[in-house]
Amino acid sequence: MQESVYEKFISKLKLRMTTLRTGESLDKVIDLGAVVNEEQKKVIKDYVDTAIEEGAEVFQVDVPNNGCFYPPTLITKVNTASRVVEEEIFGPVLVALSFRTAKEAINLANNTIYGLAASVHTEQLTLALETAKSIKAGTVWVNCHNVFDAAAGKI
Repeated sequence: MQESVYEKFISKLKLRMTTLRTGESLDKVIDLGAVVNEEQKKVIKDYVDTAIEEGAEVFQVDVPNNGCFYPPTLITKVNTASRVVEEEIFGPVLVALSFRTAKEAINLANNTIYGLAASVHTEQLTLALETAKSIKAGTVWVNCHNVFDAAAGKI
């Protein structure tokens, strides 16, 4: 996120993370369900442990002991060459980096061989569209995330 709002956003994000509701994923009031199995839980933990070993800061909130839950995790102060930055974790983990310019943001976004999806959020629509066009990802949303057009056909 933009360097000028980074600290304030991180503070608000941590507060929101403490209110996440964890439980049965089919329950509509639940924010976070369990991961698929213990093996995936271990993979996620290995990513987070590696980030800690590399000097990153990790913020986590408590989850139930029963079930296959991994705590919602925020990783900050991480190097751009870190594995948690370059690879997709497939777990409740957010890696937050700041940027100064749109060009720097695009470089950060494209710093992966995967690039399944991305979101661009800004009040400047022209900047958002130009940035979205430059990000190498399967789907890029502008000012939203995980929203699909109901008129789009199935593949």
